[in-house]
Amino acid sequence: MSLRIAILAAGAAGLFTLKSPPWLSIESPVSPYNQATRGAALLVHAQLASGPAKLDEVTGTAEGIVDGARRTIPLHFTETPQQSVFALRRQWPAQGRWLLRISLHHATAIVSLDAAGNVLGARVPTESSQGMDLPREVTAREIDSTLTSLARR
Repeated sequence: MSLRIAILAAGAAGLFTLKSPPWLSIESPVSPYNQATRGAALLVHAQLASGPAKLDEVTGTAEGIVDGARRTIPLHFTETPQQSVFALRRQWPAQGRWLLRISLHHATAIVSLDAAGNVLGARVPTESSQGMDLPREVTAREIDSTLTSLARR
């Protein structure tokens, strides 16, 4: 089943005003027919109002529970031939339950994974400000509660 999740994300309120906010979208599954992205767990499409996003602007961590212990693993993305599209290959173990925290500036996607490491869904926590839904800080409590929920599946 193909899952494409488009997540609209905007800069933090009061920091800057944009005609259009940054855009972050998660693509999964990745086409096995594209040599450049074959084997990636997912693709991150990142667009800024100021122009294309750069590799160092996309950051992330895998957050998991393995044998009852909490683990955090920094994620490393790679460029693809497509501008502002970055591949993420699996960097977390098969054991345990995991979610991914992927950020582009002040926007953060929480990507839930199933037991096999497939994308279940993604969301960007937001709050309404100045008539727009703007990303808000992702709390440790949100990460913990999402992991707890995933562990119950």
